[in-house]
Amino acid sequence: MEQPVKTPYSKDGYIIDQARVTNIRYGALTSDINGCGWIAEYNFLKRMGLDVDEQTLADELIRHTLLRGLAGTDTFRLRRHLRRHGYRMPIKIRFNKKARLPEGTSAGVIWYCHKDGFHFVTFYADESIPPQEDGEARFRFLNGLAGKENHLDTMRGFLTKNNVIPFALIMVWPGDGAKQ
Repeated sequence: MEQPVKTPYSKDGYIIDQARVTNIRYGALTSDINGCGWIAEYNFLKRMGLDVDEQTLADELIRHTLLRGLAGTDTFRLRRHLRRHGYRMPIKIRFNKKARLPEGTSAGVIWYCHKDGFHFVTFYADESIPPQEDGEARFRFLNGLAGKENHLDTMRGFLTKNNVIPFALIMVWPGDGAKQ
């Protein structure tokens, strides 16, 4: 029996497995090593309805990083780059055990530290994702767990399971896809 070809993309076109993105360079290295910043930007912009090219996006962002991306992307440069696309996103500091987001948050990007180092992940809310019984919003997380197609959780649940430091920086988008 033939095994299905594994791809970095979800069925709906988001990048969900960074380890398989070996064909796109991000500065001196390939994106499987240090590309989570541009991947988070790609997934966020795709969620907002923009048609973006992976290599073009990586090339644009690498110009604004330190050391040509050897240390990855920092949160403030990623935020500035998203603002250039028209998305002004405030940064919220949230502690893992109290990580609720403002009412109406529809999407965003998290910067946190997992067991292998710092990482960016895009998340979004969707009407098809029901809230928990206590009313806490659930989100779909993209590129949080390698290759997981539908990684659904609350923000608090995601951070308490995956973040090894007690807080995370979260860029939040309150809108519905249209620029505000």
